[in-house]
Amino acid sequence: MVEKTRFRVSHVFVRAMSLTGGVFALLLALYVWQVFVNTERGQVIDDIAFKGSYGLKGELWWLAGPILDVVSTVYIGGAIIVVGAIALLRKRWWLAIQAVTLIVGANVTTQVLKKIVLDRPDFGVVWAPGNSLPSGHTTAAASVSLALLLVVPRVWRPWAAVAGAIYTTATGVSTLVGQWHRPSDVVAAVLVCGAWALGICALSRLPDDEPVERRPMNTATIIVSVTMVLATLVCAAAAYHYLGGAFTHWENLELAAATLEREAFLGASFAVLSTSIAVCAASLIMRQAVARMR
Repeated sequence: MVEKTRFRVSHVFVRAMSLTGGVFALLLALYVWQVFVNTERGQVIDDIAFKGSYGLKGELWWLAGPILDVVSTVYIGGAIIVVGAIALLRKRWWLAIQAVTLIVGANVTTQVLKKIVLDRPDFGVVWAPGNSLPSGHTTAAASVSLALLLVVPRVWRPWAAVAGAIYTTATGVSTLVGQWHRPSDVVAAVLVCGAWALGICALSRLPDDEPVERRPMNTATIIVSVTMVLATLVCAAAAYHYLGGAFTHWENLELAAATLEREAFLGASFAVLSTSIAVCAASLIMRQAVARMR
C-alpha cells in the first residue's frame, strides 16, 4: 500500500511540474509579444536590435543562408518521419505519436498565433508593418530538436539537448542576420516549442523505458543539466547587459542608431541563446524525470 501511494505521488508530481513548465513557457511567449510588439518602447528596442544585424549579412550570410535554406515543408515532413521511425524502432508507439504531435502542434500554433491571434499595433516603427511573431523557421528548428530529444534513448538525451540548443540558436540568429525576423519573434518561437515539449512530457505513459526500477540517474544528465542551467543564467545576464543601453535610450533614436545597435543585436543574440538553452535543459530534465516514473 505504501509503495502504491509513493508511486502515485511520484508520477503526479512529475506530470504537474511538466505541465506547469509548459503553461509558463506559453505565457512567457505571450509576455514577449506584449512587451516587444504591443508597446511602442518594445517595438523600438526590438527594431534597434534588429538594425544591429545590418552590417553582418555580408559577413555571415555564407553561414546563415545554408542554415535557413534547410528549413522547408519537406524538412518538417522528413523530420516527422525520422523521429517517428526512431520511436517505433524502440517499440514506443505512444512516444512516436508524442513526437509527431510536438512538431505539428508547435508549427501550427506558431502560424495561428502569427496570422490570427496576435496583432502588431502601428506605432510608426519601420521595417515590416505586419506581425511576424513567432518565427516559423525557428519554430521548425526548435520543434524538431525537442522531438528528437524525446525519442532518442536515455543515454543520448543529454547530448541531444546540447545539440538542440546549438541548432535552435544557430537558426534563430540566422534569421536575424538575414533580416528575416526581429529578436522577439525568435525568442517567442522557442518558448512556443518549449511549451509543447513540456506539455507532451506531462502526457507520457507508464512505464517508459527499461523495466528496471530505481535505476540511477545518468551522470551525463546531471552534468549537462547543471551546466545548461548555469549557461542560461550567464547568457541571460549578458543579454541584460548588452540590451541595457537600448532600454535606456530608446526614445533617442539618433543616439541609438549611432552607438547602441550592434550592442543591442549582441544582447538579442544572447537572449536567443539563453532561451534555447533553458528550453532544451527543461525538456531534458522533465524527459528524464518521466523516464524514471514508476
